[in-house]
Amino acid sequence: MSRVSGKGSLFDRLEPDLLQRRSVQSNELPARIHSIKRNIELLLNTRQGFSQSSPDVGLPEFTDATSGSSELLIRTSAGIRDAIQSYEPRVIVRDVHFIPNPHAPLELNFRLACVLAVDSKDAVLEVDLVMNGHNRHYRVL
Repeated sequence: MSRVSGKGSLFDRLEPDLLQRRSVQSNELPARIHSIKRNIELLLNTRQGFSQSSPDVGLPEFTDATSGSSELLIRTSAGIRDAIQSYEPRVIVRDVHFIPNPHAPLELNFRLACVLAVDSKDAVLEVDLVMNGHNRHYRVL
């Protein structure tokens, strides 16, 4: 049975070294980016400990009242990076940057700079995240 790059069996796709370097073709890029963004949104809206089969999936609760706002931003950024690095192997997160929005003080805005293999080359993928302060729900833009 011949294998097409990026379309192996389930066990082939679970092999972390193979998955990291699989490249998407340019014509498949919009669908791949949509899939990655959807997975990131689902991942960030999952809280650690809520999945019996994988208790580390998702973000930890950042409700420590003793933390200052700058420490909370650092912990949130690190949590986002760690979750994506662990559970979205199609991208490599290079940077998570907080972007203040004075017009929406209850929202936290982040920009992710990620690397995605396209046509066997690394391409930069920027993903914007908005976390609603009322319900702590993340939206990927």
